[in-house]
Amino acid sequence: IISWVPSHNGFKVHKPKEFDSTIMPKYFHQTKYKSFQRQLNMWGFERVGNGEQKGSYLHPYFIRGKPNLCREMQR
Repeated sequence: IISWVPSHNGFKVHKPKEFDSTIMPKYFHQTKYKSFQRQLNMWGFERVGNGEQKGSYLHPYFIRGKPNLCREMQR
């Protein structure tokens, strides 16, 4: 449904409908995928528009294995 990108500084949602119905109700307050995308933008995530990681969301402080960096993220 969702996975880390190879660079480990972001993620990609492979199955938005399943993400919407399975993951979002458990972990997020949003109920729609579009709302989730808007929140990502507010938190500084950048959507990759082309290339190998197209559709991924990247952030310099969202690094796999380094959860303490998330404290540096600002809305």
